[in-house]
Amino acid sequence: MHPDQAADTDPEATAAAEGTVVPAPAGDGTLRSGDLTSIGSYVAAAQAESTRRTYARDVAAWAAWCAGRALPATLPADPLAVAAWLASMADDGHSPRYVARRLSALNDAHRTAGHPAPGDSAGVRRTLAGIRRTAARAGHRPRRARAVDTATVRALVEDLPETLAGTRDRCLILIGYALGLRASDLCWLRIEDLTPAGHGGLDVLVRFSKTDQDGAGETLALAEGVREVTCPVRAARAWLAALAGQGITSGPLFRSVGKGRAPRLGTAALTTRSVDLVLTRAAERAGVSPEGLSPHSLRRGFATTAYAQGVSEKEISRTGRWRSLVVRSYDASGRWADPASGSLGL
Repeated sequence: MHPDQAADTDPEATAAAEGTVVPAPAGDGTLRSGDLTSIGSYVAAAQAESTRRTYARDVAAWAAWCAGRALPATLPADPLAVAAWLASMADDGHSPRYVARRLSALNDAHRTAGHPAPGDSAGVRRTLAGIRRTAARAGHRPRRARAVDTATVRALVEDLPETLAGTRDRCLILIGYALGLRASDLCWLRIEDLTPAGHGGLDVLVRFSKTDQDGAGETLALAEGVREVTCPVRAARAWLAALAGQGITSGPLFRSVGKGRAPRLGTAALTTRSVDLVLTRAAERAGVSPEGLSPHSLRRGFATTAYAQGVSEKEISRTGRWRSLVVRSYDASGRWADPASGSLGL
């Protein structure tokens, strides 16, 4: 090969010809600890904090089960041992959904560590399928949050006390129902996310959600209600005024409220568990049955009630950030609107 051609293809020769210096490799050719720390922080950020906590408990449960049987809990796990773990949970009376979630946590731990997920094993898949089928034949049905209607929501909020906590709870319940928000959506709302809009309503920015982890965001229209006690805009303004009276004009919208004559407001956002407690306490006060009641009842109730009132599926989907077919599955009242079985000429 001609020397000039070698210079064209040799990076060091090219750098020398241009008068630049090529740095020599430093270290032993391995990643630095700072590199690994940075990777770990971004891997953790890929999941919601609540998911990380739940998965950590589930993986700890796997380790405890292994310890009780003198089995290694190290990764990668033996698929046969994982199948036995699933079977033991089912035998202890845990629901298929519970068992599947714990498997998901163990799968996630494996994938994060670069191992094949045990849930991809044919034996583990068939064990879980058998657990689901056995439970179904025994009459088990997956628990679903019951959809609340406007009358129930009115009962939940009309007897709340005119205190800081009562004002917060009224705002939380009414906004959650009016916009079909998830509990996590409510927790992530910030004071700055509520801004005045036309027609006397408010624009509500949902920065993040379960299906929008990248934070593209969605601005929703919060319209005024027809009754004072259940008007979500009035409730929101009352809570914002209460916060401003405490010198709080930014940060989490829903936060803890202390007890006593001069209750102090927390600085951190409520957790989804706290949202559940807010709803539970309101139900107890109002005499509303707690059966099937959860924060998701507000979201299901929004879809069911809006659908029954003739709101277009497109608008329900846009506000709730659903795909249209999911909205239909949430509508618990429409099956008798025009049942196909009545059109068969039988």
